[in-house]
Amino acid sequence: MSMRRLVLGCALRWGDMMLDELRGEAREDVLAAALAALPGATALRLHNLLEARSASEAYAAINDGVLSSDVAPLEVLEEWQTGITRFDLGILQARIDAAEVRVSILHDADHPLQLKHDIDPAAVLFRRGNLPDPGLAHVAVVGTRRATAIGREVARQLGFGLAQAGVVVVSGLALGIDGEAHRGALLAEGAAPVAVVGSGVDVVYPKRHADLWQQIAECGAVVSEAPIGANPEPWRFPARNRLIAAFADLVVVVESRRAGGSLLTVEQAMRRDIDVMAVPGSVRNRAAEGTNALLVDGCAPARDVADVLVALGLSEIAVTARRDNSFADRGAAPNLRVVGGAGSKEMITVLEAIDDGPTSIDEVLARTGLAVFDVSACVEELVTANLVTHDGARVRRL
Repeated sequence: MSMRRLVLGCALRWGDMMLDELRGEAREDVLAAALAALPGATALRLHNLLEARSASEAYAAINDGVLSSDVAPLEVLEEWQTGITRFDLGILQARIDAAEVRVSILHDADHPLQLKHDIDPAAVLFRRGNLPDPGLAHVAVVGTRRATAIGREVARQLGFGLAQAGVVVVSGLALGIDGEAHRGALLAEGAAPVAVVGSGVDVVYPKRHADLWQQIAECGAVVSEAPIGANPEPWRFPARNRLIAAFADLVVVVESRRAGGSLLTVEQAMRRDIDVMAVPGSVRNRAAEGTNALLVDGCAPARDVADVLVALGLSEIAVTARRDNSFADRGAAPNLRVVGGAGSKEMITVLEAIDDGPTSIDEVLARTGLAVFDVSACVEELVTANLVTHDGARVRRL
């Protein structure tokens, strides 16, 4: 045997010994995180790998080269065998601990039941925070990132009312409808929300939602299939949408354009025989083209939180919500008290004359019968109290 071959053989054996030693010391969650970060480790391949193996068993099988093409194509398995030697498991463990991330796989007792038994199971899941009781009703509230002001308000109101009724609000933490649904759920201080994201749970995206991200992680859960440190690459979001649908007992679309990304969540819900509801929108609102099309296709309308609760079979709670003139009106009551005083009667009259959509000052004058000066003063007070907004000639409820 040549000296070069002898040295190479010794180096390979030493490398295997070091890998065995590191693997023996590594925690199962760290090994699972490493497996999820392997190149080409799709959800299906990870499921094939971990369905009958623990993370350490799977790690050893990759290292020993004993896996078959039933798990993944042979060229991918060869890439995995090379790839696991490059992981610094100590650094990976430090990152998991620093971000307070929990990593679970199919066999773990705290792996979400909804994802264990899904038609496209998530074999590895990363999360910050604690998942709510799977026995609670879960509703996904989704919609466009380019939402209108009214769409954002409706999403926030739905999130508030559902969480207040003990329903877990599930969404994607994106800008627009998703984020507003989560904000409403947090304001209710009811059932904790679940955010399913398209990046690593330690990579905040979008940056503007850093506050939401942290609040949900503290009271609910931020979850992802993406490994630690993963950037929000475009291909991750359709995969993320299937998890939103898998968590949900019902999907509500607030606003969606005709080819909006939220319709991918609708498709995934339909694959799972999960009911879909849509919030009706104006025929002149391009952001509602997709939701109105869903209504034409036979989806039930979601006019308010009571409609959603009835669809969930929570009829008694829905009756209460409707009797109280909706959760949105209850939320406005404290602000009305703030603007109380001698002019509060006129202010309530003016507020009741203003629609959810843009309302001209002339319409408010005609509906109230008040003088121009009085209406103008009341509008300014209502703007200060964050009850309405106006652009000079038109006003609209908040």
